[in-house]
Amino acid sequence: MILSNNNIKLIFGLKLKQLRLNKKLSISQLSKKSGISISYLNEIENGKKYPKSDKIAAISSALNVTYDNLVSLKLTKKLKPIADLLESNILEQLPLDHYGIDLNKLVVLLSNASLPLSALVSTIVELAKNSEMSEQNFSRTALRTYKEFNENYFEDIEKSVDKIIAKHKISQKGAIKSSLLIKILTDKYNYIIDKDTLNKYSNLSGIRSVVIPGNKNMLLLNKNLSESQLTFTLGKELGYNFLNLKDRNFAYSQMKVDSFDQLLNNFRASYFSSALILNKQKLTKDLKAFFNKKKWDPKSLQVLFNKYNSSPEMTFQRITALASKYFNLNSVFFLRFNTTNDNREYNLIKELRLNLNENQGGYATEEHYCRRWVSLSVLNKAKKYGIKNKTKKLFIDAQISEFYVSKNKYFCFAVGNTNSPFSENYSSVTLGFLLNDNFKKQVKFWNDPNIKEREVNDTCERCMIKNCKERASAPTKAEEQNNVEKIRETIAEMIEQLNKE
Repeated sequence: MILSNNNIKLIFGLKLKQLRLNKKLSISQLSKKSGISISYLNEIENGKKYPKSDKIAAISSALNVTYDNLVSLKLTKKLKPIADLLESNILEQLPLDHYGIDLNKLVVLLSNASLPLSALVSTIVELAKNSEMSEQNFSRTALRTYKEFNENYFEDIEKSVDKIIAKHKISQKGAIKSSLLIKILTDKYNYIIDKDTLNKYSNLSGIRSVVIPGNKNMLLLNKNLSESQLTFTLGKELGYNFLNLKDRNFAYSQMKVDSFDQLLNNFRASYFSSALILNKQKLTKDLKAFFNKKKWDPKSLQVLFNKYNSSPEMTFQRITALASKYFNLNSVFFLRFNTTNDNREYNLIKELRLNLNENQGGYATEEHYCRRWVSLSVLNKAKKYGIKNKTKKLFIDAQISEFYVSKNKYFCFAVGNTNSPFSENYSSVTLGFLLNDNFKKQVKFWNDPNIKEREVNDTCERCMIKNCKERASAPTKAEEQNNVEKIRETIAEMIEQLNKE
């Protein structure tokens, strides 16, 4: 069992309390017998202190147990689920402190729970192991929940962006250029910028940047980055410094992070960069003009990307932050799918859902996402164009997607393109709004007859749409559920018939 020092303190405290209660001693009685103050014993039992060896010896003598027994990490059957939970690191990966929940108090509370709740804790741990729910999945799910809880708008970061614009007199007249951010990082934050070293290592060709900390931080940049990617990466590095975010991953990629705080800080730095590049006052004004158009025009989105020198993903993420606050469009989702030339499947890399019940991204990556979504059609177009796409053309489309069961409709914008710096990797990003009365009021082109409307679902496995030409897998999950429902109905009918007789 590999446990952190904090978890060792927690387990020692739980064990001490368990032994004390088994001996039918109050904490004041144990204090008198051991010569240790009540307040210190309380801190030990609550996992806040780990006593020195002389105090452990005094406690073991007072409880009439051996020293080795007391310091052993082995717990009784009732408390073993707590140890398993701590060993799994699930609790440490959840952002409990960001929700005002004290980990030590939560563990103590669980230790006092009934046997059925202890069994539930064991079930959760086993479920996590059996379904391969890694620490990364827990952290990323926790981050998504954290963003959704705040409706993806963070006033403190917005104010920090305003401060840095004023401090460095950053002009908002045109798109922010990478050269300006390089100057700020080198002149004000003592950075060395290197655009050559990273690409000398073939296995690092897919990493956008690496930071080597020192007296002068060295920022190694991938020379194949587009101008928008370069600007975002530099803005993110500026965010780490200006927001004073110390706990971080020094490589900008899809690599594993060590903690939830690293993941959260990565998000905060990314949010800072997007807010710097896509000024909220200017973008809000441009979005209003875009929404007021009578007809859907994909070129208008392209103009927006070009104006701010921003990627479709950065722009869509920024819109999710501003839509609720400035347009009262608070039922929205964002999806990013990736694929490669050698891969026939689609990987959901990022997702965000605000105030929505349905899961537009599907339920699990091992299932097949509905091929009727515009997200995948633009991705297929980008993949079909492939490496011939020298100009990095964007494939932009819109679709009204109606869910098969609920009949809820979503107005979706999607963009597919080459996922640079990988030449044979492709991605699509989708921004979708619930097509309700408020959306119809804000977006004038919602009923443009040129926009395709399609019946969709989450995954093929859970879908019973008949004669679907795009289906990639049989509706196994849906059929299982239907069978269960039929069995229940038959049993209910049988009971009703027997009662009549």
